[in-house]
Amino acid sequence: MMKPRQFIVKPNEKRRKRTRSQRFLNILFEDRDIIVVNKPAGVLTEPKEGSPHEHVLGMIKGYLQRKFKESKGSYVKLLHRLDRDTTGVLVAAKSKIGEQIEDQFRSHSIDRQYIAIVEGRVENEDGQINFPLEKGEFGWGKKVRVSKQGAKALTRYHVQERYENATLLSIQVATGRTHQVRIHCAEIGHPLVGDKIYGASGTIPFPRHALHASVLGFRHPKTGNKQRFEAKLPEDMEALVDRLRGE
Repeated sequence: MMKPRQFIVKPNEKRRKRTRSQRFLNILFEDRDIIVVNKPAGVLTEPKEGSPHEHVLGMIKGYLQRKFKESKGSYVKLLHRLDRDTTGVLVAAKSKIGEQIEDQFRSHSIDRQYIAIVEGRVENEDGQINFPLEKGEFGWGKKVRVSKQGAKALTRYHVQERYENATLLSIQVATGRTHQVRIHCAEIGHPLVGDKIYGASGTIPFPRHALHASVLGFRHPKTGNKQRFEAKLPEDMEALVDRLRGE
């Protein structure tokens, strides 16, 4: 079984806090067809009716409006989504050619890797979680549940570090279902730290679920070349790891 890429979490360093108003669009890559960004926590991927939260789609459109000095901005289409409190790599199309990456998402040929901090000590060094998931509205913010009638969902994990009451995992998803990593980890008794919707106990204080989309790899829709984008662990998760290590 292929192990997800391991990320080395740095020892404690002085960190500069950024206020909400100082948030900016962190662009990892851009060409005429696609734009790849590092999504911050607390930001929606797309607008949601009645929600006051910022969204990545609006941030990209605003950036392109400023770049090209156009009142309406340029064409942008989201190709996948991350939860509001999940950080990490996100790709959007800037052209019809860029949209073709959707075919790779549908065929599950995208390389999608995450870093997660879960409650409890995961015993096996490596493992896979294979529970079918059904999408819907199941109350208390739950949008997915395990169901025999659900779609196939496969998650692979590797233990990077163990702490007294938590584990740092590198995760590779073979499928990209809504809330897949969150509910799969919860189903094996190790919910994400901070994930109140899917069963975190709250014994480890953290203001959001501790999940980061660290790697996104795909073939460029125009050139066919393999491309791989990485986003380092965000500061709040680094600080959490330091705390769990006792540093």
